[in-house]
Amino acid sequence: MTHRDQSLHAPLLKALGEAALALCAEKSWVDVGLLSLCQEAGQSLSACAEAGITRLSVAEYLDQKLDRAMLEAVADIEAEAPSRDRLFDVIMARFDAMQDQRAAWVSILEADAQEPAASFARAARRLRTAAWALEAIGISTDSLKATARVMGLARRLRKIEALWLKDDADLSKTMAGLDQTLRESEDWLDRGEKLSEFFKSGSLRRTRSKAADAHSPEDPPA
Repeated sequence: MTHRDQSLHAPLLKALGEAALALCAEKSWVDVGLLSLCQEAGQSLSACAEAGITRLSVAEYLDQKLDRAMLEAVADIEAEAPSRDRLFDVIMARFDAMQDQRAAWVSILEADAQEPAASFARAARRLRTAAWALEAIGISTDSLKATARVMGLARRLRKIEALWLKDDADLSKTMAGLDQTLRESEDWLDRGEKLSEFFKSGSLRRTRSKAADAHSPEDPPA
């Protein structure tokens, strides 16, 4: 389902998403079908069919809600803080949002691990989450070189999700694990931040100009 389709069918997706969280708080996501979602939400299967909404569409909608919660936290983060600290705060905002519906998200994450297709879809979503998290702290992800950075963070996020599943209410294990993995990857965060500042400052243009002057032919003799 495209972003345009999601926008068109936002009320239906919202109702189904709320139904999913309510049902998953009581049983496994594996046992929640589209029919039961419709019944819980007071919607019809025909409306889902017309909108092209599937069970995976609902999972995608819920996951994007977590990403939005993560990005909304940017306004409360100190802009001058080191990139690692800002990334930590941004990502923890996502886990805080999950914690608000902990029973449901435990059900969903554990169910995803049992279904190969769902597990693959979640891995793809983590790439999106990683890209948004890096963009949120000013590290561009548009270049080919940035792909490895996104993939590395996505892999770390999946490991931290596994920690979150076993964590207590204070999220101490999640925070400690996230802090450790970000410290281990601090070098590439710093490189990304410095590169971003380099481009913003116009240093690249000045460097190119100096290089062009250095390689230009000398004026011919009079």
